[in-house]
Amino acid sequence: MTYDELSIDQLIINRGYRENVLGDKFSLYISNYPCNAKYLLSRIGNPNHTLAELCCSVGITLEYLAPGFKHVIGVDIDQEVLHSCHVNLTNAGYQEKFKLIEGDVFDNELLKGIEADVVIYDIPYWYSHEQENQGDLLSKNPPLKELIDKITKYITPNIIIFSPVELSYEYYYENLGTIEYEQVMIDGKHNRNQIYLGELIQTEGTTQINLNSTNL
Repeated sequence: MTYDELSIDQLIINRGYRENVLGDKFSLYISNYPCNAKYLLSRIGNPNHTLAELCCSVGITLEYLAPGFKHVIGVDIDQEVLHSCHVNLTNAGYQEKFKLIEGDVFDNELLKGIEADVVIYDIPYWYSHEQENQGDLLSKNPPLKELIDKITKYITPNIIIFSPVELSYEYYYENLGTIEYEQVMIDGKHNRNQIYLGELIQTEGTTQINLNSTNL
C-alpha cells in the first residue's frame, strides 16, 4: 500500500505505534519505526544518562528511548509538532522524564542550555512525501559540519545523525571524518542511515543492521 493510499489509522497499525499516538500523517510517516528505536535503545540506552533529540517532531523516537534514560529532551522549531510530542510522551507515561524546547537547533544559546550525554540530530526533510528523494536536503538545513561542531562544543561529542538514504557515506566522511555509517534495513528495504560519532562508534566505516517490523 502506497503513502497516498494509507490513512493515519492504517499507518499507526502498520508501524506498530500506540493506538492513540498523535501526529499529522507526514510526521508519522517519516518518524522512526519502533523496531529501529528499540534497537537503538539496546545499543545506547543508559539509565544514568540524558538523551536529547534535535528536530524531534512528534516524539516517536523519544517515546521508545525514554525507558532507557534518566531524562529525555526534545527540541523542535514547529510548535504544532512539539505539542503532539508533549501529548505523546505524556500519554506514554513519561511526564516526569521529559523536557521540550521550542527553537532553532542552530542557535548557540539554545544549545548551550542543553545538558545531555547523547544527542540525536534528525535531519529535517523539508519536502512533501510526493517529492521524496527529490528535495534539496542541504540548502534548507544548517551546514552539517558547523552544526555538529556546535553540538560537540556545547553539549557532547556523542552524537547520532538520523539521515535519509540519499546522503552517502562519502558525504559524511568528508564533513565529519571518522564515523560509523549504519545502513538500516527494515523488512528488506533501506529505510535510513544512522551516523554515529564520538564514543558511540562501534565499527568505523559502513555497517548494516537488518530489522523486521512485525506489523508489515
